[in-house]
Amino acid sequence: MYRKIAITTLLMTATLTACGGSSPASADRGTATATEVPAPSSSALTPTPQAQLLSKKKLTAALLPLSAMPAGWSVDTSGSDNGDKTFCDYKQPHAAKIKLSRSFQKGGGLSASVASVGLRQYASAKDASEVFDALEQALQTCHSETYHGSKLTYTAMSVDKVGDRALGVRIEGGGATALQQFTLDGPVLANVGTGGMANVDANETAQLLLKQVDRYEGAARG
Repeated sequence: MYRKIAITTLLMTATLTACGGSSPASADRGTATATEVPAPSSSALTPTPQAQLLSKKKLTAALLPLSAMPAGWSVDTSGSDNGDKTFCDYKQPHAAKIKLSRSFQKGGGLSASVASVGLRQYASAKDASEVFDALEQALQTCHSETYHGSKLTYTAMSVDKVGDRALGVRIEGGGATALQQFTLDGPVLANVGTGGMANVDANETAQLLLKQVDRYEGAARG
């Protein structure tokens, strides 16, 4: 039981430290509205077919469902939430207008694994790009920190080119490892992470991110 809590805490920290907290998605719950904070100007992205803003209902439908997961996973309904924590408490230039996440679990004991997917939609592709810039810059200097009494270490990780831009982070703490990948796609930041005490597979994380991005882009274009 302790191992599952440690893994889940690490992965949720990994998920939420990127761009602040997100609300678990369900049939009738999954978004949170926040006030936007002024930010420095940045060059706008070239418009992409998926650059339109989606409604709460459509974005929730675009979040990766259990049916898209590999065999053996189940939905984790524990509802862990670390609020608005960011990597080394860096400041975000903009707040997401819609924030969604869904968590999964598999196995038990030393082989227990958890996974999380998330979508954050901003007011525009420009705002989302500036948020991604801030995340990227923060990770250039934020390599470790202590959170809730546990030391977390962050290491840059190579990732496949998905969406407009992408980056990856390996996060270790409490004997567990989480692999977190993020992509910028128009006005949305998508993230996928997997974690465990052992057998954390970067290829699985990459494939889940590709599925999530494809699902979002299909919803945006449709």
